[in-house]
Amino acid sequence: MNYFGLSDKGQYRAENQDCFDLRPVAGGVLAVVCDGMGGAAGGLMASDLAAGRFSAFARAALEASDGEDPADALRQATDAANRKVFRYAAQLDEYSGMGTTLVAGYWQHDMAFFVNVGDSRAYRIAKDGILQITRDHSLVQQMIDRGEITPAQSRTHPRRNIITRAVGSERFVSCDEYAIPIREGDRFLLCSDGLTNAMEDAELHRVLLAEEDAESACRKLVEEAINNGARDNVTAIVIYAEKGGAADNGK
Repeated sequence: MNYFGLSDKGQYRAENQDCFDLRPVAGGVLAVVCDGMGGAAGGLMASDLAAGRFSAFARAALEASDGEDPADALRQATDAANRKVFRYAAQLDEYSGMGTTLVAGYWQHDMAFFVNVGDSRAYRIAKDGILQITRDHSLVQQMIDRGEITPAQSRTHPRRNIITRAVGSERFVSCDEYAIPIREGDRFLLCSDGLTNAMEDAELHRVLLAEEDAESACRKLVEEAINNGARDNVTAIVIYAEKGGAADNGK
């Protein structure tokens, strides 16, 4: 299993309010991407707290259980991240109202497990196409569901950046959970909306199929998003998974 992560503040933001973590855990690979919101101080604090707490909690749970029940570990880690961000926001005036998106995955043997809150996404890419695994918690997704706009129209909608669920904005948060089998040759992407707002699905598919390893694919994605005029921070984690593959050859 080959994996790599990269984050860039882009050309239009003063600082990078995305955070990610990526590492081998209990015979698999654990990854999380968070995209903060809440002003100059709050956005970075929220994403940093959430990514750090999620990763630490999930690692401990997965290692204690030797990788058993990954879905429960990811769900509980999301709850732990939410509690930490919410507590900071409630106690410190300068962080009032802060929150963050969160998307995370755990790849082990022949299965991949995901959770998400907000509009950061997980994808599976293969020769036969690209699958958006997660579903956005956003205003434009609700409008799509009601038939008010099309997915194409959502990409330029003036309210496309409004999310309806975030880690830390409420005392409790509900994450969506997904589990899918890993097929031979599958490639996976976790990313913030800075990437997906700047690249069409067809472009993501093209890059991830063309590049031979996760690092080159990840760097190419971030480069193309910025060259396409990305208005936000851009973060991507790429996993090249072999079915049943070990987690010891990542970068």
